[in-house]
Amino acid sequence: MPLDVMLKGVEGITGEEVTADRVNEWLSAWQLNQGYAQDHNRGEARRIWARVAFAALDGAEQAGYPTKSANASRFNLRASLIADLVPDDDLLWSPDRLASNVLEALPLGLEQARDWAIDWRTRPRHEILALRTCKSFLGPMELIVDRLAAGPVRTQIDRWLDLRTHLP
Repeated sequence: MPLDVMLKGVEGITGEEVTADRVNEWLSAWQLNQGYAQDHNRGEARRIWARVAFAALDGAEQAGYPTKSANASRFNLRASLIADLVPDDDLLWSPDRLASNVLEALPLGLEQARDWAIDWRTRPRHEILALRTCKSFLGPMELIVDRLAAGPVRTQIDRWLDLRTHLP
């Protein structure tokens, strides 16, 4: 669905009608700073660029960009930096914290997703989209699963990753 159709009638924080142009301005800032954050030549400064990118993504979301899309982008960038950089004390870069954030954002429980995955082609569109969202959110976990501490979060992620290959 085109962005301007998704945003029709949505109001921003100032009460103005949201336009695709406003969201696109924020997304342009996101993409620029995300590029800097992913540039291996920038070393530890990549974390700073990522924070600026996240701020731009927050702006896009407040202007009407779908939270689901914003979360997928956040999870991917966080996992990339966690995989590439030396761990530090900031929870934003904690593999376990990211895994918890992903689990909280999943639109389905594991058992429901397992049931739906069996015959996903016969499911209604909104159920297929929920399964695809699960698959998208779990993708970054494949980058960092080996960095997760043993425990319930790791167990949950392992179970979800086993299912991920069966999701649409």
